[in-house]
Amino acid sequence: MLLGRGSVAGSRPAGRRWAKRFPAPLVVFAGAVAAWELAVRLAGIPAYVVPPPSALLVELWVRPGMFLTATLSTIGEALAGLAVAFLVASAFAVAALRSRPLDRLLTPLVVVSQTIPVITLAPLLVLWFGYGPTPRIIVCALVAFFPLAVNVLSGLRSADPDLLLLLRSVDASWWAVFRRVRVPSAGPYLAAGLRTGATLALVGAVVAEWTGAGRGLGYIVLSANSRLATAQAFAAVFVICLLGLAAYGLVGLFEKRFGWWKRTATTTERNIP
Repeated sequence: MLLGRGSVAGSRPAGRRWAKRFPAPLVVFAGAVAAWELAVRLAGIPAYVVPPPSALLVELWVRPGMFLTATLSTIGEALAGLAVAFLVASAFAVAALRSRPLDRLLTPLVVVSQTIPVITLAPLLVLWFGYGPTPRIIVCALVAFFPLAVNVLSGLRSADPDLLLLLRSVDASWWAVFRRVRVPSAGPYLAAGLRTGATLALVGAVVAEWTGAGRGLGYIVLSANSRLATAQAFAAVFVICLLGLAAYGLVGLFEKRFGWWKRTATTTERNIP
């Protein structure tokens, strides 16, 4: 009896741990997919109107090379655009932090740039830069730039005023203050901006591929719609959704894994007398 009770008692924590670790969103997703499949089958909806999820899997299984090539192309454009957006956003944030006149001059221009629909600029960029990857990278950078710029600037300005005052009292240089205090304080903001910017860069890549590209997931969606290959278009959209989730999760994993700003901030506080 004691052994039986012990085995039951010992199994309960393991079962609870398993229940906590089991990803509940996957259960909801699986239920939604099953309901979608059942509804389409029972209602007799034509596949060219709303395909069942099984048709999406068939498309991915039958044409893995096409989807893999398109996925790599879209990822490459999104990463390049995100890198450009990060560099320009960082330069803007440092300039706005360094100079009040530049802040008053550049901030309205940044805000106005976000009121222009990117879909209207994409054809012009193709006209100016041709059908290569350059216009698509620029679109990705334009879409991802604003959240990165706002978050990086907010992070640099969120530095602890006491630490800033202390370093200034010992005649620390602007670069020393920037490196030891402002950059660590901007780390969490940068991670938040990258989460948003990475997903938006993927959206920008897909939108840009609609206006003049011969490859990419956006091109597959556009081409499939013109041929009423709805299942193929849905499969490409499904892959885009997976890429967005992966990008968001990878940035969060990077933040959790490294968190260099937390260690830098702790070291700075210890070194300051």
